[in-house]
Amino acid sequence: MFGQAQKRAKPAAAAKTAKVHSIAAMMRDRGFVGRFDVAGVSYGFIYSPARAAAAGGKLQLTGGLRVVRERSDIHVAPRDLRDVRATLAAAQGGIGAAPPRKKLPAAISPARPDLPVVESTGSLSFSGVLYFKLSPLDGRALGVPADLRQLQLNVRLAPANDAERGLQAAFSSVVDALYGEDVDASSAEAAVSELNKLLGGS
Repeated sequence: MFGQAQKRAKPAAAAKTAKVHSIAAMMRDRGFVGRFDVAGVSYGFIYSPARAAAAGGKLQLTGGLRVVRERSDIHVAPRDLRDVRATLAAAQGGIGAAPPRKKLPAAISPARPDLPVVESTGSLSFSGVLYFKLSPLDGRALGVPADLRQLQLNVRLAPANDAERGLQAAFSSVVDALYGEDVDASSAEAAVSELNKLLGGS
């Protein structure tokens, strides 16, 4: 009887590892800053892309990820991972005035004449949200008790200064060149080069 009770208690006692599927961030200066919760504990993070490349027809960023457990009672040292890859899976258009760009995309007519031209088409378009797929992360190395191997990073671009506006324009140009119906390799190369300059602070 004791053995049966022990068996019944075993599954309840076995804790399942939490999974985090997506985290949200805002662009701040040259980094992406946000927070997420696991098991009632909050974690702040910053992803700092250091370089960009066009690989396999997609934008890939590589940079450092810093995560810190937010606790007011004791000091918890930040955890860092280097060379974290972020592959741009999709982008969502923004609403408002488009940032200035060196090369505007070609004007795109609506599929039917009765459909309006909106902020997500042609020369009026720009990126407001970027959706990145992160390379598999080791939660233990970051001090997070969760499975972070399939993590999406959702970044809202709401620039508050010239540096952030420049980055939004560069990201928008990359999206125009790589993620439209027709890939423009030469424009993509120029846009990625401009993005790398801005990520480097120049």
